[in-house]
Amino acid sequence: MDPLVLHGLRIYKSLQLLGSSYLLRATAFEIYGSAPLARINAILYATCFADTSSSSDASLAYVKLIQQLAIFKGYKEAFSALKIAEERFLSLAKSRILLLKLQLIHEHALHRGCLKLAQQACNELGVLASSVTSVDLDLKTEASFRHARTLLAANQFSEVQNASVLLLLAEIHKKSGNAVVGLPYALASLSFCQSFNLDLLKASATLTIAELWLSLGPSHSKRALNLLHGAFPMILGHGGLELRARAFIVEAKCYLSSPTFSVSEDPEVVLNPLKQASEELQLLEYHEMAAEVFYLMAMVYNKLGRLEEREEAADSFKKHIMALENPEEGESSLFNIS
Repeated sequence: MDPLVLHGLRIYKSLQLLGSSYLLRATAFEIYGSAPLARINAILYATCFADTSSSSDASLAYVKLIQQLAIFKGYKEAFSALKIAEERFLSLAKSRILLLKLQLIHEHALHRGCLKLAQQACNELGVLASSVTSVDLDLKTEASFRHARTLLAANQFSEVQNASVLLLLAEIHKKSGNAVVGLPYALASLSFCQSFNLDLLKASATLTIAELWLSLGPSHSKRALNLLHGAFPMILGHGGLELRARAFIVEAKCYLSSPTFSVSEDPEVVLNPLKQASEELQLLEYHEMAAEVFYLMAMVYNKLGRLEEREEAADSFKKHIMALENPEEGESSLFNIS
């Protein structure tokens, strides 16, 4: 073989290897919980090594970037990027790109309250996995996990427990009103995160613990607020739209529940986080949580005697409740997104 050709091949292989290291680093930072560093490494790969990358590695980079778009910019941006990825990776459309599409549809459907569509996406995920035992275990676990989240959204708590998805147990008990039962699961999750330095997951577990303490009564609001403020730097710096919105809502509820807090003396302490949460949730189209935000805002405005703003918040609350009660209107358009 010509020495120049051989030298070129060596350079090409070296560039492929170097590019793969950035994908590996992106995955490592994802697991660690550093979304910005994961995003930077994926962008570096997609921009600097696109010419030398295999289609499999390139599609993986696109998947990571689209997942980041969904978490930090909302579904509109993510689905636009997904359409480009589907056109570019036609040969992989039935595997990695299709899996991502079903994941996004499931998340979007849950946020919009389209539970039938969410379950349909779960079923599609299950179909992608092989029926052979011990094959496609990751995909089967993914389908089971998302099935459990769908049941949780439908308030089918006993069925969710039977799904044996341990990461959801604390959330299940919190939502079903059993905060005392949920605390040990959340604390166990927190201990696990500390052992393995999973910072973002630790912050998420801390937020869940704060929510559980708050649900035990007003006397625990100060403890919940202290826990939340300890987790705020990680949540605001690395958390996605949903996690940040949850944190803002809990902060507002902590103040509203505190026996020593007066809304009339410092209303912006409550209104600012609620406004922040509403902005995050509008991008996600998360109707259930957005309805809670506008309900709290209407309640605060009512106490302040700001009747016009109260009516605006009440109207927004009604719109989100109606969207939750009539999810069928958005289901067909969601599943046809391409």
